[in-house]
Amino acid sequence: MPRRKRIRVRGIVQGVGFRPYIYRLAHSLRLNGFVRNTTNGVEIEVEGEEKNINQFTKEIRIQRPPAARIDEISIDSLKTKGYEEFSIRKSRASKGFTQISPDIATCPDCLKEMNDPNDRRHEFPFINCTNCGPRYSIITETPYDRVKTSMQEFKMCRDCAKEFDEIADRRFHAHPDCCADCGPEYELYSIAGKKIDTDDPISRTAELLKKGNIVAIKGIGGFHVACDALNCNTTKKLRRLKHRPTKPFALMTRARNLNKITHINIHEKRMIDSAAAPIMLLRKKGELICEEVAPNNPYLGVMLPYTPVHHLLLNEIPYLIMTSANIQDEPIAKDEKDITGKLGSLVSFYLGHNRRIENRCDDSIGYHLQNRGFSIIRRSRGYAPVPIELPVTVKPTLAVGPYLKNTFTLADKKEAYVSPHVGDLDNLETLHFFEEMVDKYKRWFRIEPQLIVHDLHPDYLSTKIARKMSGERIGVQHHIAHFVSCLGENHVRENTIGIIFDGTGYGLDGRIWGGEFFIGDMVHQERVAHLEYLPLPGGESSIRRPYRIAIAYVHKLLHKNLKLASASEAKIIKRMIDEERNTVYTSSMGRLFDCVSAMLGVTTEITYEAEAAINLEYIAAQGVKGHYPYSISESGTMTVEIGTILDAIMGDMKRRVSNRIISAKFHNTIVAFSLDLANVLRDRYRLNRVCFSGGVFQNRYLLNMMIERFEADGFRVHTHRLLPNNDGCISYGQVIAGNNKES
Repeated sequence: MPRRKRIRVRGIVQGVGFRPYIYRLAHSLRLNGFVRNTTNGVEIEVEGEEKNINQFTKEIRIQRPPAARIDEISIDSLKTKGYEEFSIRKSRASKGFTQISPDIATCPDCLKEMNDPNDRRHEFPFINCTNCGPRYSIITETPYDRVKTSMQEFKMCRDCAKEFDEIADRRFHAHPDCCADCGPEYELYSIAGKKIDTDDPISRTAELLKKGNIVAIKGIGGFHVACDALNCNTTKKLRRLKHRPTKPFALMTRARNLNKITHINIHEKRMIDSAAAPIMLLRKKGELICEEVAPNNPYLGVMLPYTPVHHLLLNEIPYLIMTSANIQDEPIAKDEKDITGKLGSLVSFYLGHNRRIENRCDDSIGYHLQNRGFSIIRRSRGYAPVPIELPVTVKPTLAVGPYLKNTFTLADKKEAYVSPHVGDLDNLETLHFFEEMVDKYKRWFRIEPQLIVHDLHPDYLSTKIARKMSGERIGVQHHIAHFVSCLGENHVRENTIGIIFDGTGYGLDGRIWGGEFFIGDMVHQERVAHLEYLPLPGGESSIRRPYRIAIAYVHKLLHKNLKLASASEAKIIKRMIDEERNTVYTSSMGRLFDCVSAMLGVTTEITYEAEAAINLEYIAAQGVKGHYPYSISESGTMTVEIGTILDAIMGDMKRRVSNRIISAKFHNTIVAFSLDLANVLRDRYRLNRVCFSGGVFQNRYLLNMMIERFEADGFRVHTHRLLPNNDGCISYGQVIAGNNKES
């Protein structure tokens, strides 16, 4: 007897070839019925022999398309209806919503066609299929159909329409499908807006790059600023024009070149070659690439080409600097007017196309953490807006995130939609981008927040935004959000030791925290230890001038002098400390790294965030065993006292011990007192789990050593996997902490 069943599938099942896969599977099992997109996912009805239907439901999970992700399948039995065929029906709106696929790097099949002179899409820069191409960056509404993307302006030609309707074709129901006859086009312009007369704007762009020009190139999620990575003079010029003296640039090349310029292992190769195609931080090798690409840095940030135009450019120029096209701290440019209006002094030409970027998206960045797998630094293109599961059920919630490295999270029930990287909320452009994406997320995922969660800092722009929103509002302390984020991501519900090493966060006592030890779970947290409070003369202005921090700390703790500033400036700094005038106090681990870096003369002034600490990490010698003396005060909340550490460092400096060894011993000291404190807490609270979070843990040297030493001592260590250690994880933690606090 025939049977009929309705199957609803939720997850990333639109824009990834899921309906064509279902269509082919149903035909192979001789089942009739239909499949269609809905705003709640994919709805399927199948009718046929029961054993075939059972096989069908089993195969859906096992043989799903590579880019699909199935979160939930529900199956209902229905009366038979007598379907005579299996079809793909027109999409239907419903009460729910569906996930949105991230953009997917160009697949091998499309590359093969693009490189084939006999193929009709030879060198076509918008080639795509059901397994690759733009998704998130072009969508306007769900369910995912061509008319709800920026491809709606391009009517399919007869050949493309035939592919779209042909069940055996790889482009069967591929909504961005197009060709040179019906798709978007690239055009090359001078920065003055004059169109360059050429039959091949991409090859002409490559010629301009070879001649030392700096060119803006429009991709999937925004523009890159590009130049030849082998041309050191042009790279220096780009640094000067972008006002970016030392911060590394990202590099793009083909997979076959990776071994020439980096030491890459099999795990790193797997990640950099994935469909997400992130920038990977890989250890440098050789001197082929200009030192100016990543000066004084043992790593290169490298990505493989992930759009057809990248592949075409790399056919002619093997190594490209590809840095985000933006004014410092503003979102990545997505429109040609952004280039001509703001970057006219930076680039000479721009290569644009006439397909709108609906949703801008920066490149994601990550690295392979020893014995832990991929660790993400910036979660954006290729990952957003894939939801991250919550360990608890929450009410409709918007967490607006932090001030630096902002992301927001929109959540409901057990799904958290963490936004792509927004940036630092300190200018109008970034604020508009934030508001634009919040509105889109609310519309796409059908979530109208009842609870608004924000940071405790009263002056953060994110806090001010939250206070203007309707709904219940709750503040969550910055480092508690870090701690809870790590607990939540790892689904740890029991009491745990939280070690949060960070730069800046407004504390519950009104001071600036950043070197914190907590005991707690996702509901209750207690601060049980921290670095001792030390003065920041001039507040946050000292962060840009670490020599001021060094002078202040050494004067406060040791009453000694450091010759890092003029006598008059040093005198003013000391007076500010002595009189506690225009000075804030901080327990920040980030500021301690700044202090030591400046003491050694490694970095006394910074040009980008955390530069002093990063440079201190990079000079640390391998294999150094010793550490500096330290003391832990147990009067009230335990406090790590810094004076003995700095005094011993000054002793090594006086003895002319190399900076590389001092840096290593300093890192060892952080590990040593952290482990000592953790052991005290383990004995006192009968705990054996520990979480590490905070921006300082982007220090690979420190994090690897902490994990190794803690695990060797019997601790179960939890770190971030899906979210960054830095403030990019804050909004996810705010959702969990805010709901638990509210309840």
